[in-house]
Amino acid sequence: MRQTFLFVLALLLSPWYEAHAQNDRMGPRIGLALATQSTGGLFQNTNNLMPGPLVGWHFDLYLHPQISLMPEILYMTKGFSFRNPAQQVRTRSVLHYAEVPLLLKISVDKEPGGLFLLAGPTAGYYLAGSFKQWIEGELQIDGRYTFPPNGRKFQFSGLVGMGMEGERWSFVVRAQTSLTPFERFTRIQNVVYALTLAYRLGGSDPADDLDQD
Repeated sequence: MRQTFLFVLALLLSPWYEAHAQNDRMGPRIGLALATQSTGGLFQNTNNLMPGPLVGWHFDLYLHPQISLMPEILYMTKGFSFRNPAQQVRTRSVLHYAEVPLLLKISVDKEPGGLFLLAGPTAGYYLAGSFKQWIEGELQIDGRYTFPPNGRKFQFSGLVGMGMEGERWSFVVRAQTSLTPFERFTRIQNVVYALTLAYRLGGSDPADDLDQD
């Protein structure tokens, strides 16, 4: 199932890239993800955020000097960390996902670069996970995460963010929450806040290309 999911993603994105490769930009994206789980929305549970890596590749396919589509292929960490000080118990579930956001980027300034806003859907697929538990500071459980029988490995999320960009570099602050529940009965949502840095390869100034057209 995992191989089929990744193969379908490649088929969907390859014609898109070929059609825009000469004019548009692409490049690596890295960042720090802060994950939690919630039953109440995007900013309802910000305690015990669990840090993890976010790495991948992004495409910057401009439609206008101020508007572009930005699909991405990412490997990221979701999950949660929980502390019970009264019982001196701490648990952590690390969930690894393949994630494909399809974002609309809108530049606030008329000139290329500067401040921009992001929004759009993202599809994710659970790959693997681990679970750890400490009691009174001693590690008691360290093993594979047992995926819930009623859980959804494939999920859709909504993402919003904002960032700053220059000629080659961009910095983004973003947040996303799953729209399809991670667990059907308890209606748990995966929530991730992230700080990312991206480098853009190739392409040219969008305004220059559109002027030539």
